[in-house]
Amino acid sequence: MSNIRIQAGGQSYTFPATQPVRMGRSPEADVVLEGGSVSRQHASLVPGPQGWQVVDAGSTHGTWVNGQRVQQLPLTGQTTVVLGQGADAATLLIVVEGAAADRPVPGAPTINPAALPATMVPSGQGAPGAQAPGLLVRTRSGDKRFGLMAPVRIGREPGLEITADDPSVSRQHALIEPRPDGWWLSDRSTSGTYVDGERISQHKVDEPTTVMLGHPTAGYELELVPVIAADKAARAIQGAKRRKTFGRVGLMAAVLVLILGGVITAVALSGGDDKEPSNSGLTEAELDRAKAASVFLIAVGANDQPTHTGSGSIISEDGLILTNAHVGKPSSPGQGASEFADPEYLLVALTQASDDKPAEPAFRAVPIVSDGYLDLAVLQIVADADGKELDKDSLELPAPMPLGDSDDVRTGDSITALGYPGIGNPGAGINRPLTITRGVVSTFQRDEVADTERGFIDSDVRLGSGNSGGASINDDGELIGINTAVITAVSEAAGAITQGSALLRPLALADEVLEIARQGGDPDYVSPYAEDLPDPGEVPESASAEARGWTFDGQGGCTGTSPQTLSVGAEQTIFAEFTVSGLEEGTPIGIGFVAPDGQTQLGSAQDTWSFGTESKCVTVQFTVPAGVDGVTAAFFVGQGEVLAENRLTFQ
Repeated sequence: MSNIRIQAGGQSYTFPATQPVRMGRSPEADVVLEGGSVSRQHASLVPGPQGWQVVDAGSTHGTWVNGQRVQQLPLTGQTTVVLGQGADAATLLIVVEGAAADRPVPGAPTINPAALPATMVPSGQGAPGAQAPGLLVRTRSGDKRFGLMAPVRIGREPGLEITADDPSVSRQHALIEPRPDGWWLSDRSTSGTYVDGERISQHKVDEPTTVMLGHPTAGYELELVPVIAADKAARAIQGAKRRKTFGRVGLMAAVLVLILGGVITAVALSGGDDKEPSNSGLTEAELDRAKAASVFLIAVGANDQPTHTGSGSIISEDGLILTNAHVGKPSSPGQGASEFADPEYLLVALTQASDDKPAEPAFRAVPIVSDGYLDLAVLQIVADADGKELDKDSLELPAPMPLGDSDDVRTGDSITALGYPGIGNPGAGINRPLTITRGVVSTFQRDEVADTERGFIDSDVRLGSGNSGGASINDDGELIGINTAVITAVSEAAGAITQGSALLRPLALADEVLEIARQGGDPDYVSPYAEDLPDPGEVPESASAEARGWTFDGQGGCTGTSPQTLSVGAEQTIFAEFTVSGLEEGTPIGIGFVAPDGQTQLGSAQDTWSFGTESKCVTVQFTVPAGVDGVTAAFFVGQGEVLAENRLTFQ
């Protein structure tokens, strides 16, 4: 088979057809490239029985040939390949030597690949080198063994090496690639690839590894087993068992809740897609009723300026609205630190009959009861949008949202979420139309404090910032869950904050606050679970954080600086990085995203620190909204003390 020659960055490289050629910003790549939109592991040139092909490795900004984004493409003769987009992309001229269409590369110097420090010279006939193992992949449909010559493609698309016929799996979901140091798993999906409950972009497979495709607990399961010597394999399995015991504790301590309300525009989405499940029995009339009962909530502060937004549901003819406490009353005991003050009132905007028209503010409402720990609040409409008092018994409102029984919900049930996320309407600002997304119930999350196995409904339904407090309904159009949060896992090793599941608070846990609201409310009500929560205490003097710039793939290793300038576009995903040290276990932490005006909130995430006092590199994902020319990510602790500000200007 022909060698392949690459011209990039003023240099020429030649590789034999004995192993894949890795390209990207990583120093470990075979061809190291510069460019802000080039991922660390961006793409590979892969030899196979049919010849060379270029294979994208799940890059953020894509691999492009003739203006078309490609996942994989056969190569013959001379081909121009672009890695990334815009001015920060890398352009390569790739020549398959000896092919019919092969032409010389003008002005390309002849360089011995063995003399290039970034070029790995093969040490045998196998792709990863002489000592690299084969690979056994175990699936629900059987086992498959693979040798050393080519990557293993995984997805729903027929003809791949591993075909996973499951709706949670993308058509081209993941790639298992042989490299000089062994097998590496790369995610190429939108719904995620998970190892030990943590979403990964890349993972070295050097021991038996269980992988979930599409969801951390309810996805398609694979087991990847490097075929190594029996004694070494036995030791690896025993080590994995020990780590699993500790890992369960670590994962519970490493959950970061990405609050969905409290924004004017958007941060990251998590999981799922908009396709209607095949078992959905929701009728048009039932959905229309739920739409009409859904409201957009705009929190207004003491200076008559909007501070944050959320969603809610009309649940009674006399103007009761169910939402989240972090939308209606952020100071509720049990909520922990919040960057938002309690609003003076909340504007209630009604859903319009036309799907493309924004909600119209019609009323003002105030919280009458809230449970900070359960993150539930009930509002009462008290005035029109201009502040004129209204009699609650003579309101003209849409029909209330029917209330269902969340205890009847089962895994696999279809679910429909309603709300007003900024991510669904980039550029719409504070005037948004209603957004509908659909998914399925994946599992249930136990709540230790509330002592229930159904503390949250875990779903793959797509939620975004601003969905907070909105309804999730069943196939009868009944409200069975309140859209509350997207959980994200923090890697104890690297501190990476990654995407996870959509969490819905079951309606059954709202029984007490609903009954209090029907009796007229109790603004002084305190969650019975709040007293069981740890005291956040004082922020230790040893606590420190340092802004380490922004990256496109979240793998910068906290080596950057701030302020910084990058070429980014609307809806593009980027990552803020911080080095954090000196925090005691249980210290409240958070990340706030703010526009350059210093006022407009673009999103937030908060939890408690659980990773010890030693220095950690923390990366936080952010999706760029339309209409802003920069962002500052602020790392704060306690009740809002900012330790570091990571400033970025958009080109």
